[in-house]
Amino acid sequence: MKLIRALLFLPLVLSIHATARADATFLYDIEIERTGTETEVYLKADGAIRDYGKFQLKKNVEADRPERMYLDLRNVRLAGPIPAREAGTALARVRTGKRSDGVRVVFDSNLDELFDYTIRERPDGLLVTIREPFADPIQAEISATVPEVMAPAMETIYPEPEGAGNLKLVIAVSDAPDYAREWLNVQGVGKNGLELLKTAKTDQEINISFLVTGLSPDRAGNSSYQTSFAVLDPFGNPRENRRHYAKATVKAPNQPAFIMAEPELALVLDSLDPIGDYTIIGIVEDLINNKISRTSKRITLTR
Repeated sequence: MKLIRALLFLPLVLSIHATARADATFLYDIEIERTGTETEVYLKADGAIRDYGKFQLKKNVEADRPERMYLDLRNVRLAGPIPAREAGTALARVRTGKRSDGVRVVFDSNLDELFDYTIRERPDGLLVTIREPFADPIQAEISATVPEVMAPAMETIYPEPEGAGNLKLVIAVSDAPDYAREWLNVQGVGKNGLELLKTAKTDQEINISFLVTGLSPDRAGNSSYQTSFAVLDPFGNPRENRRHYAKATVKAPNQPAFIMAEPELALVLDSLDPIGDYTIIGIVEDLINNKISRTSKRITLTR
């Protein structure tokens, strides 16, 4: 998700007499590279990581926990938060956690059993290489050519406006700015469907509009409302949470109609955001009769 990120600069001390990098004190990033046969996970640090232990945990079906391997890096600290990295290969994801004596790096398996792996020390961290379950490179090439089954990119709904007092909220997600506004201008003509985005790629702009209907009028014929929203990542963590995002008083329509809450929301999920299903939660409050309506929309982030 596009956020302003602060860069942490670590001091670098050089010695003309040194023949090897000093031991690491900070882990500052995790990079993943994928090929047809291997997944390489590079733990980037400010020095060599020599003091670590490796452990394996069996699958826990009741707790919905996969087979996993973890490394305890001793006397190493996180330079800053490192989000979970999704791999989508034999390795499902990599995540980090603080410990009293260092950092724990957990590798979740995407297989029924733990993947095969090797660990190689580097002067600036560790390189963990995970082999895909097929060892034959020809088979790997064949597998790489099998088309990936993707969820439909779009879905079409036919929302109906509600009468006064029957509050309702529709979340319109599109890849085009002003799409919902244009749809509103022709709603009811031939019952045009509202096409909603179901999948998005990293760095793609996602345009979100909140369409309100069923507002109650006051004695002067005006309606007042306010909307709030939240965006949850695939693990249920809030990435955005804005209360009273939009608030307005408008002339109540003479017949059932939709009103678009202003402003629209533009969202961009980048390569640091985990792959998977994101949930957009919307809430509208009718300030005339104090009614509240909630709804949600799911969108899948892919590479």
